[in-house]
Amino acid sequence: MKNIVIISTSVREGRLGHSVSLFLKNYLIENSIANCEILDLKEYDFPLFDERLIYQKNPSAKLLDYVDRFNKADGVIIVSSVYNYSYPASLKNVIDVLYGEWKRKVVALTSATMSTTEGLPTAFQIENTISQMGAIVSPVKYFATSIASEFNEDGTATDKEKMEKRAKPMIDELMWLVEKLKD
Repeated sequence: MKNIVIISTSVREGRLGHSVSLFLKNYLIENSIANCEILDLKEYDFPLFDERLIYQKNPSAKLLDYVDRFNKADGVIIVSSVYNYSYPASLKNVIDVLYGEWKRKVVALTSATMSTTEGLPTAFQIENTISQMGAIVSPVKYFATSIASEFNEDGTATDKEKMEKRAKPMIDELMWLVEKLKD
């Protein structure tokens, strides 16, 4: 079974986007699609990195743990909250601390917003950045909207069937890419 990591990007107090990460993790595990863990940027509580990992003289144990889990993953799902039509600085921080690690990393993108408007600009900005670094970004995205009413704090969807139907195309495409490109 393949290993997928989900990068949960919101570090705000009272954050709601993390519930989407929990939902996707549960979906992958409950359906025996992949082994899955969440790399929660709020738990890592990284400082603002002033240099890429390869140039750091003494990287922290937390950073080395993050990078180890990232590197072992066959695929990555980034669940990005929508911050002012873009993505959070916490995500930019962990994108920029790496470089070569993104090359040929299979990535799927999810935006999570309290709005009814999909986070299309957010997803495209992330895709532009990481694809320039060599990531293979799935063309199929999952846009979670109205997350305050659609997801509970523990990641359960208020309408599980509807949310799984919306997330399935992104998951299917990610797993197809992982299978085709990693073997």
